[in-house]
Formats: sequence, structure tokens, C-alpha cells
Amino acid sequence: MNDRLINDILVSRGILTAEQIALVAAQHADRPLQEAVVAAGVLDEDAIVRFLADELSMPVLPRIEPEKIPPELIRLVPIRFAKQHKVLPIGKVDGGILVALADPLDSAALDDLRAVLGAEPIPALAGSERILEVINQVYEREASELGEKDHEAADELPDILDVTDEAPVIRWVNSLFFQAVRERASDIHIEAGERDVIVRYRIDGDLYERKRAVKGWLAGVISRVKVMAGLNIAEKRLPQDGRIGLKIAGKSIDVRVSTIPTSQGERVVMRLLDKTTVLRDLSTLGLAPGTDRAIDTLIRRPHGIILVTGPTGCGKTTTLYACLQQINTKDLNIMTVEDPVEYDLPGISQMHVNPKIELTFASGLRAFLRQDPDVIMVGEIRDRETAEIAIHASLTGHLVLSTIHTNDAAGAITRLVEMGTEPFLVASSMVGILAQRLVRTLCPNCAQQAPIAEAELTELGGKGPRLEARFARQTHPAYMVDNSQFEPLRHGRVPLGRRKVGCPQCLQTGFLGRTGIYELLLITDRVRALINERADSTAIKRAAVEEGMETLRDDGMRKVLEGVTTADEVLRATEQDIEEG
Repeated sequence: MNDRLINDILVSRGILTAEQIALVAAQHADRPLQEAVVAAGVLDEDAIVRFLADELSMPVLPRIEPEKIPPELIRLVPIRFAKQHKVLPIGKVDGGILVALADPLDSAALDDLRAVLGAEPIPALAGSERILEVINQVYEREASELGEKDHEAADELPDILDVTDEAPVIRWVNSLFFQAVRERASDIHIEAGERDVIVRYRIDGDLYERKRAVKGWLAGVISRVKVMAGLNIAEKRLPQDGRIGLKIAGKSIDVRVSTIPTSQGERVVMRLLDKTTVLRDLSTLGLAPGTDRAIDTLIRRPHGIILVTGPTGCGKTTTLYACLQQINTKDLNIMTVEDPVEYDLPGISQMHVNPKIELTFASGLRAFLRQDPDVIMVGEIRDRETAEIAIHASLTGHLVLSTIHTNDAAGAITRLVEMGTEPFLVASSMVGILAQRLVRTLCPNCAQQAPIAEAELTELGGKGPRLEARFARQTHPAYMVDNSQFEPLRHGRVPLGRRKVGCPQCLQTGFLGRTGIYELLLITDRVRALINERADSTAIKRAAVEEGMETLRDDGMRKVLEGVTTADEVLRATEQDIEEG
């Protein structure tokens, strides 16, 4: 767009002076003036559109409804052209075709549209962000028609290599990424069914089916993904792993690709990592105030081992990154060895493991000890060698953070002993173990208050005094509801939680995002003595609870009472806690 026009509008309407405009332009020198003004927070895009329309006596499109745009118009305009010029045909009107555009002075684009559409384009102004959003939606809708073809059409498909180069397959695969990013998916699963290609997204930990295509398109879709990931498209008998770098709607997305052969055809799973996501800090992880303070104390110790434990995908790495960010200062040498490095941490030296050249967690950790580190993060303790090197590092004056796969905090101790590590080494080096799970959080837009069922409360909080202690933590009248059904528990009053409902914002699931539930096991003298005695995890956990440790379900109960999540979510994510005798 002509920056001069925007400049004149800003000055003539008294919004900015010439000097202020020059300052904004200098601060955002890589952007057109219109985008610079929006980025600086001077005006929003809608206001600029209104001013432009008023200045040029042009109509404004207050909204664009993608579902009402005729498909035949979309097919006439290439998506690359539409995005480059930020134009989109909206519909037929008397005398021509209504066109949404962001730049009213782009006469070349209107001339091209006139030739392509075979009719007179009638321009109307709209914000560039809204136009790009609608472009993605309508072209994705067109690409999805690939999955609506009759099954008989599969026999008419061209050769696999030719299919890979066809625009429909490329557009369909691209639409998978567009939709996945829009719906906050962490993984894309492309699976071969008996007659269909099935695409499922993992959103907030659960899988949802989102697309289907006829089985005959599987080879072309898989080949397209392999080409993007730099994999061998001719190799279909062996698993392969690769990476794709994408930029979608201004976001840099790193895609980890894994393919495996199955009896129905190849299967692809893609993990999406948003590189533009701001890393979480400890205060945003959902830790209880006491747990938050205890972890902050642990990670500031000069030496020792801190473990984070839980199943795959429960957010262990996110927690470790948050811990590192908390202590990342110029006077500390912090080093990590990971598989893979998920996010770049400024000021921290990070290393990928590479088993093909014998660069493992153990060898990387051993090399780190010659680099004068203060803090070391090891992606995972998988074997005795890594465990013993980590223990040696902690005993020689280093703080070591790592993860291990166990069901609870106490289980991490017995797991290390089962690997062959001497109990006295574990007892002398370990300072704390954090177990965690992820639970879906209720959508703030649609969740409704509801009493928590007696059976759920009992299962979450145990029995007798333990359950009453949980009730005592929520006594404010705003959180209580009268109900004689619960008379035996709390004099006819029970805590209020919230229940899921479902709305467009949360894709009708009732949940939006996830948070953690935690249990922190501190290595006290009593716990250390039990470790040296080779006590089992149940005995260690019971001792920790008696000394005040809150279990995963205790923390889950707190979040249910706070209306953050539901009892079903906590019960699904946690094991049954030990009974208190």
C-alpha cells in the first residue's frame, strides 16, 4: 500500500505527527507503514480500514462469511495470488463480482482479477489479517474435497509420483497443517483404513478425527509428507524419521515426522512444535504455592539431582525448561543434552543426542563434565550408565535435572535401584522428585458451576478425616451449595465445582488447554533411611505423605475445587493413591 496515503491520513486526522510517524516507521523498518502503525499499537486494523474507506469513498466489508463464498469463484483464483495481493472474490453482484481487498491502490491485482474472473471486480475494503484468515479457510475447504470423491475414482488415479506433484494433494496436505495450527493440535496422525485415509488430531491430549480421503490417495499423501521431510519416498518397508520447517500464519512450526509400515499401508505421525510459543515459567505451570516455593529452593541448590517423572507427553520437558529459565543468569554455566532439543533457550548450551555416532545421554553427560558446568539437564535417565554418571556429577558439585518414566515420585527411586544403582548413592545424591500429569482445563467461555458428586469426592480425597480435610480448604460461601443429599459429609453443604458444556471457542469439547497436577517428594532423613533399606515405593510414598507430601490426587482435588478442571479428568490421569491407615 502507498505509505504516503497512510501518512497523510494519520496527519490530517491528528492521530500522529510527522515526527511520530517517522519514529514508528524507524522502529518497524521491515514493515509497511500500515502494519507498523498496528504493531506499535497506535490503531487497530479495523480503524485503518475505516479511515481508508472514508478517504477513498469505498465500501467496507464489516464481515466475511467463508461458507457463503461460491466455490467456483475460488477455483478461478490461485491461492498464491490471493495471499500475495490479499484479495478474495466474495460473491456475484449486479454488474460484477464483489472482491475483498486490503490495498485499495493495488490496481494491478484488480486488472488481473478482471481477466481471471471474466467479470468486473467490485472492490470493498477489509483488514489484511481477516482476508488471509478467510483465504486459508476457503482454500482448505476446497482442498478437503479430495476426501469427498467416490471410492471408485481411486482406480482412475495417476501414478504415485505424478500424484505427488499434483496441486490437489499438495493443497490437501497443506490444509492439514493449517487446520492443526488453528485447532491447537500437538500431533497429526495420518492412518490407512480399509477404504479411507483417516486424519486425526491430538488436541489437549485427546485424539479427534478431522479429515478423510479415499484410500487411493494414501500413496500420494504419504509421498508428499516424505518429500517435505526429506525422507526416501521409495522406502516403504522400514520406519523413517525426519523434520519439516513450516511458517503458517506468521508462526514458525517445527514438525517431527515419523513413518512406519502397517498391514493397511504406511502410517505417519507428525509432532508440531510452535517455535514462536513463549516458554512457560514456574508461576504459570499450575503449581500449588507451597510446591512452587519448594521447587524454587531446590533448583537454587549448588548440587544434587532433581527428577521430574511421569508418562510420555505429560509436560516433563516444559517443567525442566521452566526451572532452567528461573535460574538462567550470567554467572551460571548451564548445559543440556536432549533428544531432541525442543526449544532454543538463550544463554544455555544445548546438545542433541545422536545414537548413530554414539552420542548418547551418557556420553554427552560425560563430555559435559569437562566443560566446567554449574547446572546440567539430561533429557532422560534410561539406563544404569546415565544414572551413575548423573549421580557422580551431583556428588562432585553439580546440579543435575532430568526425567525418568515412572507412575509417581516414589517410583523413581525404586526404578533407579532396579537399574543397578546402589541405594546409598541414590539416597546421598537425590534432593527432590516431582511427579506430574496433564489434565484438560475447562473452557472459561462456557463452563458452568455444578456441585461435585459425593462418589467423585470420595474417590479423589480418600476416606474419613482425609476427605474432611479437603472440604475444610474450601469453606467460602461462594464455593458452597446447599444439598441435603450430602448431609453426612458436610451438614448439607458441598463444594461447587464446574462442569463442561461446549462452545465454538473450545470446538464443542468443553475444554481449552491443559494444566499440570503435581506431587513433590522431598528427600528427608526418613525417606533417605528408607532408600538405604531398599524399601519399596509404597513404603516411601506413605512416609512422604505422613510428612506432608500432597499426592497427585490431592493436587487434582485442589484444582477441581477451584473450578479449573473436572473430577473425571483427575481420576483419568492419576493412579489410586495409597490408603492412609
